[in-house]
Amino acid sequence: MKLIPSALLLSSTTSLFTHAFMSSPTETKPDALSSSSLPFLRIGVLADIQYAPIPDGASFSGTPRYYRNSLKVARHAANHFQKEKVDLVLNLGDIIDGKCQEVDEHCKDEEGYIIHAEKHGEDSNPGHLAVDDVVEALSVYDGRVIHTYGNHELYNLPREEIGQKLNIPFVQEGCGDLVGYYTHTSSCNSIKFVVLDSYDIALMQRCPENSVKRQKASEILSKNNPNYPDNENSPVGLEDMQKRFVAFNGAVDAPQLEWLENTLTQAKKDNQKVIIVSHQPILPGTSSPICLMWNYHEVLDVLRRHKDVVAASFSGHAHRCGYKRDEESGIHFRVFAAPLESKDPVKTYGFVNVFDDRLEIRGEGDLLSDVYSLNHMC
Repeated sequence: MKLIPSALLLSSTTSLFTHAFMSSPTETKPDALSSSSLPFLRIGVLADIQYAPIPDGASFSGTPRYYRNSLKVARHAANHFQKEKVDLVLNLGDIIDGKCQEVDEHCKDEEGYIIHAEKHGEDSNPGHLAVDDVVEALSVYDGRVIHTYGNHELYNLPREEIGQKLNIPFVQEGCGDLVGYYTHTSSCNSIKFVVLDSYDIALMQRCPENSVKRQKASEILSKNNPNYPDNENSPVGLEDMQKRFVAFNGAVDAPQLEWLENTLTQAKKDNQKVIIVSHQPILPGTSSPICLMWNYHEVLDVLRRHKDVVAASFSGHAHRCGYKRDEESGIHFRVFAAPLESKDPVKTYGFVNVFDDRLEIRGEGDLLSDVYSLNHMC
């Protein structure tokens, strides 16, 4: 079994840098909104399940992590989504944890289930098996699940296999690298989900010899983080927004930015509202800087030009709830809490009801509820 370098697992313990800086959602008073009795779209949301068939652990800061229980949370959430007949489900990335690569061939879970080569083939990657377990748990819900992917998928699998397992339509750009950004239009045709690939420019699972995007990532880190490459995930010595320049993050490349611009322009022509979906947060203030996309400002520039189209941006990666409304555009930026850090019987996930004039978020467990006015789209 090929193990990933220990430095790459640092992002599974980013609580040391993130939780002290998280901003909590600020509720918009419902009486300030016009009334509308029924939502025209209902969404289930999960972020950072990070399942691994290993004993419970903790982040560097001591935050408990319940690797096995997160699978139970995923199954419970799927049952709840099915019961309430939501129209679709958003998975905001990191469906499994990088620590899957530490699983022993004869590791038993708490129910005695053995993961070993005899059952799955001698070349079995424990990351494959873990993804399959989570996908099976989510399959209780029989509707569409829209996936993005994060750094932890990349600690386990190449992009081709992530795409096959999570139905992410990766395509090969002219440079030869695979990218996984795409759109999904709701059945009511009035909401378009725009799924960004924030690991477009990234080190992880990019060929060191031939990948243009890996070369760009290396240049970005070399320029901005003196700890690279020896301690590529360390923010030591970095100040404020520079902390984002660590190797478990990534960036959106120029072709994707152009695609985003064109996609939002078309959404306006089609009279659609857009919800942006990404693993990494985009707006400073929604999480610690260490979780942000490297070129968040370029993505923000595009979104701000289309503020009459973009209702909100949903992301994970930071593990705690965070929220900020962009002062320049009025767009809502929301980070969703992680099931990984939910101790049984707490089960952390959420629902989003979409109305003409607002978004209503109903949280379960550690996920905070809120109401967001869409008056910036008038």
